[in-house]
Parts: sequence; C-alpha cells; structure tokens
Amino acid sequence: MPVPSTVDTSPPGYMKSRGVFFFQRRFHFDLKSVGARLQFQGCSFYCRVWVNGQEVGDHRAGGYVAFTLDIPPQASVDNEIFVLVDDRFNKTTAPTHTGGDFFHYGGIMRSVELHALPPPREGTSGSSLSLWPWRLYVTPDSLKSVNVTLHVTDRTYEGPIDTQLRVSFDEEPFVEYPPNSFSAVDGVASLGNMKVPNPRVWSTLDPQLHTVTIEMDGAAMVERFGLRIFDIDEDSLRIQLNGEVIKFVGWNHHTQWPDTGGSPTEQQMDDDILLLRHGGTNFVRGAHYPQDPRWLDRLDENGMVMWCETLGPDVSVANTIDPYFLKYQTQQMNEMLDNAMNHASIAIWAYFNEGPSGNNASCPAYQMNANIIRSRDTSRFVSYASDKHPPSDVCFKDVVDVMAVNDYPGWYNPAAPKERWSSTAKYYNEAGKPMIISETGAGGIYEWSSNSTASKWTCKYQTQVLVEDVDIAISDARVSGIALWHFFDFKTRDGDENNTHCQYLLNVYPPVCEYINVTSNRPGGANHKGVLDFWRRKKPSFDEVARRYKAASKSVPISVV
Repeated sequence: MPVPSTVDTSPPGYMKSRGVFFFQRRFHFDLKSVGARLQFQGCSFYCRVWVNGQEVGDHRAGGYVAFTLDIPPQASVDNEIFVLVDDRFNKTTAPTHTGGDFFHYGGIMRSVELHALPPPREGTSGSSLSLWPWRLYVTPDSLKSVNVTLHVTDRTYEGPIDTQLRVSFDEEPFVEYPPNSFSAVDGVASLGNMKVPNPRVWSTLDPQLHTVTIEMDGAAMVERFGLRIFDIDEDSLRIQLNGEVIKFVGWNHHTQWPDTGGSPTEQQMDDDILLLRHGGTNFVRGAHYPQDPRWLDRLDENGMVMWCETLGPDVSVANTIDPYFLKYQTQQMNEMLDNAMNHASIAIWAYFNEGPSGNNASCPAYQMNANIIRSRDTSRFVSYASDKHPPSDVCFKDVVDVMAVNDYPGWYNPAAPKERWSSTAKYYNEAGKPMIISETGAGGIYEWSSNSTASKWTCKYQTQVLVEDVDIAISDARVSGIALWHFFDFKTRDGDENNTHCQYLLNVYPPVCEYINVTSNRPGGANHKGVLDFWRRKKPSFDEVARRYKAASKSVPISVV
C-alpha cells in the first residue's frame, strides 16, 4: 500500500471494518553513528513504530498531527521500518479521537520523512553533537520586523550556542553572529528581533511571502513566513488585518476527497483551492483537526486566512477533568503549534469544537489550552467554536480573544437567521468580544436542484437559508466573519455509514443518486450541507454565496514605506 494513503476510501454510505494495519519497507541509510529522526505528518489513529525489530516509539495524540521519533544508532546501513496503525476508537490508544459527525480516516495519511541527526562534534563543546537547526520560528511584531526563535535538533541542549550562526532573508547577504551570541534552554534559543530587508506585506489580496535561511555547524535550513498583523479594533470590536478592518467570509473545509479519502493528491488540493477562489473565499476553517502542511502552504500562497484547531469534537466534561486525556491534548496542541507556526495564513488557534463550555467544571481545561497557545504565540487569536446559545457559555470570558459560534437557524432550530445572529453578536460584543459565525448552514441534496418547491433537503431551501445567513453576516457590523458549514458534502460518522448509500444510476460517473432516503439523520451516509456535492459539483447555492462573498472580501493592500 502506498504511503501516504488512507486504508478506507469508501464513498458515503459504505464502510469497511476498522482494525489494525501493518506497513513495512526497507530503506538504505547510514544510521551507524548517531541514528536519524522519523517525522510522520499524520498517522491515524494510533501509530507504533519499529526499526530493525527495535521499537522506537508510538503516538497517541491524534491521527492528524505531525510527530517525530528518534532512531538510535543501528549496526547496518540496510534497515527495515515496520509500522502498526490502529484506526479503532479506543480511549487508551486514541484518547483525542472523541467522536464528531465526520468520518475519521485511518492509515499513514500524510508523508513520512527521514532526517539525518547531527554527527559527533570535534573538540570540546557544550554539545557532543553538532548543533544543527531543527526549526526556526518567525513571528512578525510589525510589518517590517520579526521575532526569531531557534529550535536545535538536540531538544535537551542547555547552554551557549557555541558556533557561528549565519542568517539571511530572501537570499540577501548573510548576517553573521559569532559563537556564544545566544543561549539555549531545552534546545530553544531566542535570536531576538530582526529587521526584514525590503519588507513585503502578506494580505488576502496580495499574499506576499518571505524566506529566512539559517546556517550553523555545517547545516542549513529555510523557513517561509509572511509579514502581517492580526489585531482587534478596541472601539468597534472588529478584527483587523494590517490595521484595516476585514470581514472574514468563507467555508469550513474537511480533509476528504473521493478516491483518496484523507490523503489528497496535489491536484485535488489545487482544484479545491481554485473552487474556493471562485467562491470569493478569504477565510477557511480547518475542521476539525490539524491540517496537512501542503494545504496550509496553499492557503498562504492564495491569501486565505486560516482557522487551525486540534482534533476534539464531542469532548465531554469527563474528558476535560481526565488527566490522561489532558496529557495527550497538551501534546496534540504543542505538536500542532510546532508544525504550523510559520504559516502566514493562520489567524486563529482553536480547540474543543462544540465542547462542554456550558459547564464550569470544564473551564480550567479551556484555560489550559489557551495558556499553552499564548505561552508560545501571542500574534494570533485564541478561540473555540461554541454551540451554546447565550448566555449558556460560561468559559469564554477569560479564555478567547474572538468568540466563535456554531448555530443553524432555519435548519436545526426555527429561529430566523437575521434575528438569531444579530442578537448573538450583540451579546458577545457587549461582553467585549468580536464574534464570528464558525458554523451555520442547511442541507441540500445535489440531485434535488430543480424542485419547484423549497422543501427540506432541496437545493432551493438550502439556498434560501444560506443567503439569509450570509446577508446578515456581511451587513451586521457586529459580526466579524462567517464560515459556512460546509464547502462540500462529506462522509459522516461510523453509525451513519452502514449501507446507507443512495441507489445510484448504473454506469454514471461522477455518481448520481436515483433514489435517496431522507428519513435518516444523514441521507446517503453524507452530510449534505456543502455548496458542492462530494464529487465537487456545484449546487445552486454556490454562485449565490460566491457573489456575496466577492463583494464583501475586497480590501486595500498596505505597502510599507
């Protein structure tokens, strides 16, 4: 089976049994001296790894987040890696897979990379190994300068960086720092504030990007970043990008594709980006887990603001007071930050989608996650998507920078969207928080696009509800943004995937439903709230929303003098 890949790529309504899968391959690499570092970009749900028969570690902090395992020195350059993957729900091996109304794919879903570890150092030094860079994190503090933090490969290193560092932005001449200019604690050294030569600003209309290169101890690495500032206007409580008020308009986007499941090809991602652009998007909510770095690269390059959250729909009160769950939630949060910090598009870090924020007992866990984020990154917003109608949410006041609300007026409740959203935004604004609509929408079955009546499940009814949601989100100054649920129809939770597929016309591709039973919660085993169907065919609602989004997402780029 290829890597990356998804073990079950069945379309909605079909499902194979969950279980344990084994991956094995041989690789030629000289591990004799110091070993190497394996980096998995995503292994779902539980992953356990052996090299040459020796177990090197496992991972329990969620199948959608990157992690690393170090391989000790080996006797031969001919090696075997053996990986066990378990995609069964289990509180012990997969504690962060708490549920959620979407299909949790299994497999080694994202790339696996092998990194050389530093060789032994000659002479006397604070480190017995060469001090190689592992990551360089770049955080803008203005539109001209950045704070730079170096993580060396040796995560336990304490002491001076006793080697020369050379730093260059955008292939400009290197600036040299002599040995002992910086010190590290737990392998982390602050390199301070640095001016970016010829600064270019990242915005939604002109997403300019920079690179920074570091050389040290015979190794080099390059990181990409963008100069942009997200903040909140204190008077209007509106979100600003580079000092200008911006209205976020876009969609939630799952990592799901026909034929490849949770392991999309480059072309599939490019196609979805193009559809998002046609839809007038400047905002994408990454539901409901850490995102593939290839996807984040594309959002950076296309000027789409990103919401990035940890896996965790259906987190319970019991989870939030369980030390075992919180241990792996902490690990997951840090691993998400580790892998995504330099992406210019990310404006919001989040967690616990529709979690127990209506219960005071859970608030310490909400605060714990916010503290982790703020201890590492104060340049972005902290949020979580709440489904608690005001005033039921009791955790938000001391936790979030931006309040996010999931609600479905006109679909799950009879309230009119205009009144519902206006009153909700007023409540949170009066509490001192900007508010975005993080989920809202209605279902529409692609094959029901020509019905004369606007009954439930027709595309006509879906369009009516979405237009009302979007119109009030754009026109009400108290609403800072909207992410419709969802961009495309998608495969749902296991219980809705047991031969619940529709009856398809024979020999037609992409598939077309001849008959679908709408008496179930998820007709055809799919959530039909997309403005595209599962195979990315447009519903009538797409163009109606796109026209409004394009008008709302215009802004003026800022130049730096």
